[in-house]
Amino acid sequence: MASRTLKLDILKVINKILGAKGNIIKIRFSVGEQGYEVFVPDDEYWGSIKDILLNREYEYIPRFHIKNLKGKVVIDAGDHVGLYSLIVATYAKKVISIEPHPVNYRLLEINRVINNAWNIVPINAAIVGTYTQQNVMLCESTHSGGATIVTKTHLKCYNVPTVTLDRIMEKHIEYNDSVVLKIDVEGAEFDVFKSLDLALLKRIEAIVGEIHLGHGDISVISEKLRSAGFQIKYFHPPLTTKSAEPRIEVEDLLKLKILKTIIYSIASIGRLKDRDLVIFFAWQEL
Repeated sequence: MASRTLKLDILKVINKILGAKGNIIKIRFSVGEQGYEVFVPDDEYWGSIKDILLNREYEYIPRFHIKNLKGKVVIDAGDHVGLYSLIVATYAKKVISIEPHPVNYRLLEINRVINNAWNIVPINAAIVGTYTQQNVMLCESTHSGGATIVTKTHLKCYNVPTVTLDRIMEKHIEYNDSVVLKIDVEGAEFDVFKSLDLALLKRIEAIVGEIHLGHGDISVISEKLRSAGFQIKYFHPPLTTKSAEPRIEVEDLLKLKILKTIIYSIASIGRLKDRDLVIFFAWQEL
């Protein structure tokens, strides 16, 4: 609890330095030659903007570089407002973008339209292990990317529909598709992986995502994936991918870039890691 409280206090200071005020901002970036404009809550300066566009932490292993997703179908479970979906849509055959939070989902739809990313298929639902016709409670967190169905908070909660990975596969994936799963569902990943059968897992070529260690034992997920033939690597953040292709150029945001350099340099010198979180990579050698 003390560690979590300290991290929240540090995040508040960082957001204050970066000028986050609870607004929606527009950021501009390019993926190779393709330019994008995206609306993002400003509390994600030190969240998805940093992690996906600057650090490119989901591309830490070369086989996960977005250029290597060409022609594949990507399932983005926990899409937020579409940053990862947009950059991979540059190369992927199709991106299934799953986001339960109503405000985030609306921004996802807007970002999809203004960037003509018609190979993104948005789904407004929470991904769960076992399908139920009843809605589940999604409760907000201290930042817009942290809403969860796993724990209730004193913040605003929403009734949201659910979907399972097997239903996504059945409805949106053709049998011969090469499938990559990206998952960041704030603790619900343990239920999702627990409920997956091996036959479905074997249809997935690669998996990348966040494992929130406060909600379960990572060895349970690792053992199940190994039994389905996956090789696995995982790392505690911060992670920074170097020489990922294609190049992503983010316009402006100089204060964020400088602050990231300073804090990550201190973290590197002090060998500081986030021990409550793991960035997880799994793949099958086909």
